[in-house]
Amino acid sequence: MSKVTTKSMLKKSSGKTNQKEVCCKYCDKVYNCHSKLVIHLRTHTGEKPFKCDICEKAYHSSTILKTHKNIHKGKKPYKCGKCEKTFRTVAAAKRHEQVHTDEKPYKCEVCDKHFRHNCNRYKHMSIHYRELPFECKLCRKGFTERFDLIKHYTVHSKKPFKCSECYRAFNQEDDLIIHQRSHTDKKPYKCSLCDKSFTNSSNMDRHMLIHYREKPFECKLCGKGFMQNKELKAHYSKHKNMKPFKCDKCDKAYLQEAGLIVHQRTHTGDKPYKCKVCEKSFTSNSQLKSHQITHTGEKPFQCNICEKSFAAKRTLIHHQRIHTGENNIKQHKKTHLPKPAT
Repeated sequence: MSKVTTKSMLKKSSGKTNQKEVCCKYCDKVYNCHSKLVIHLRTHTGEKPFKCDICEKAYHSSTILKTHKNIHKGKKPYKCGKCEKTFRTVAAAKRHEQVHTDEKPYKCEVCDKHFRHNCNRYKHMSIHYRELPFECKLCRKGFTERFDLIKHYTVHSKKPFKCSECYRAFNQEDDLIIHQRSHTDKKPYKCSLCDKSFTNSSNMDRHMLIHYREKPFECKLCGKGFMQNKELKAHYSKHKNMKPFKCDKCDKAYLQEAGLIVHQRTHTGDKPYKCKVCEKSFTSNSQLKSHQITHTGEKPFQCNICEKSFAAKRTLIHHQRIHTGENNIKQHKKTHLPKPAT
């Protein structure tokens, strides 16, 4: 049997709707130029001639390969017009921008509910068809959304997946598997340019920046570049006495422009980050994340002495003073202050 290729299929897909359009005879899709049809036909043949020279992943078009390479370079060239977030693809930036609007273009085919993203509509549709794709690995109960599954895990335990080598525990089995590699020599993600190996793909991607000398995280005060965001944050401490980003409404000033943008929302009342559960809005993404924990019941901040867990980091810090005796020292100072002279 002869192999099906794009070239052989082009002969079959010569159907034309008019002088400028060409049609695929296998799925009836119409394109306004021959080159687009060639790219589309590769989805039928499975051909992927464009190969990444870093991780060897292959794609059916050069455009998709170019977008993929941004992962290795740490580039996020597409910026949201409403906030400071950046994205690797145009599609991801457009999806994100809907967060700042009330637009919900995707309607459920069964009921009147509308959604910002098609993937959310798809998850919702499973309610009508009783599909429960997210299954608990402890009791086999099914859920329509991953968010509900994570919330459900708290019924079994705070963190049911416990490491047998140390005290750490995780909500998800995948996180435990990645963590357990730190106790072994298993490093399945290998750099294609040198002999270094890593326990997870994100660490490997960060390492790849060294070979390309890419420094995508730039200091806005002195222009110095860094390969990792944490290095940039550490660098900013050198400028701690400099706060060039000043608010024009009050006397507050900030080290970074992002801090000023968040602060200015207190003057404008703008709250672009909205909770999908209760629809409360917040001025920053970090405030939204802290709030969302109140719905899930999660307590991610664990005391390393007594293993008690808390929903907020500040509550954990306050609790840890019980172990250090800091609270007692402060109380002692308060009760033994010298009386003012009369």
